Amino acid sequence: MAKVNVGIVGKRTIGSEVYHKAKSRGWGVEWVAGSKGIFQDLSGETKLAEIEDYALHVRGLDAVFLAIPTLDTGEIALRYITSTLEAGVPIITCEKGALSNYFSQLEEAVRSHRIGYSATVGGGSRLLRYLQERIGPQVQEIHAVINGTLNYIFEGLSRGRSLGEVVEETKRLGYAEPGAKHPLEVINKEATGDVPMKTSILFNVCNLTRERIRAKDIIVEPIELNQLRRLVREASNRRYIVSITREENNEEDVIWGFRHSMGGWHISAGFKHIEGNPLFRELVPSGVNNAVLTSEGEFGKDGSYVLIGPGAGPGPTALSMVIDAEKILHL
Repeated sequence: MAKVNVGIVGKRTIGSEVYHKAKSRGWGVEWVAGSKGIFQDLSGETKLAEIEDYALHVRGLDAVFLAIPTLDTGEIALRYITSTLEAGVPIITCEKGALSNYFSQLEEAVRSHRIGYSATVGGGSRLLRYLQERIGPQVQEIHAVINGTLNYIFEGLSRGRSLGEVVEETKRLGYAEPGAKHPLEVINKEATGDVPMKTSILFNVCNLTRERIRAKDIIVEPIELNQLRRLVREASNRRYIVSITREENNEEDVIWGFRHSMGGWHISAGFKHIEGNPLFRELVPSGVNNAVLTSEGEFGKDGSYVLIGPGAGPGPTALSMVIDAEKILHL
């Protein structure tokens, strides 16, 4: 079997995990790119080129991994993805901004398996692939826990741990979005940034309608301190759940979040009472896991189906990216 040669954009935790997983498979990592240039390996000791010369270094590779955080609405990632595809090289990404805001521009490459995207939603659970197989006219409702960090925080609170303690733990373990410090800031960054992007990708990938959602069109107000205090008090009964349903539900017991409608589907998200819907008892995962549930047939007569798996953390995310690469390259 011919040797696989790849490049990696991103030198932090996920990029580092991808590097080691690629090496363990015997793949050649030709370079690792960061904001300061393109380097021979993770050490950054041998610089091969400036980042402006990225397009020249893509040619001839079998695949590129894009493992950068989302620091804008996806424009930086979109440039990397476009340059890579133009060079005739597939790209595997965990970055969420590009696909959540520019899905229409990238859809052809997504459908033709030139973009690996499983790690953008659900970490290592691969719930997007699972959903694509289940989606059909029989699906009436989709409910999902797609932010493992929030799930981890609120499970910790339900077990009597303090908010400060559990938030610090999420940062130390690499679960929280980079840059956030105060608990209020951490929760806001996850729920106003991460969740709308993942929701948009999930909705668009599942092809529920011909219309496409852009994350930047979903309006989410920052959570306020008094709301956070209430959530801490009610943590045992609350989890952040995204619901996509054919019928709109205006009677949900939900704190904060957002609502959005598209093509006859209604999206609601927020800290929902887990006893407010019998399906939530099947859905809610433990720890940092993600989960998705489909209810099928009228009033669920054809059953409900659940997938649960690791949703956050460098290891599961990097593994999902490598699996995508193996499938794209038919290894």
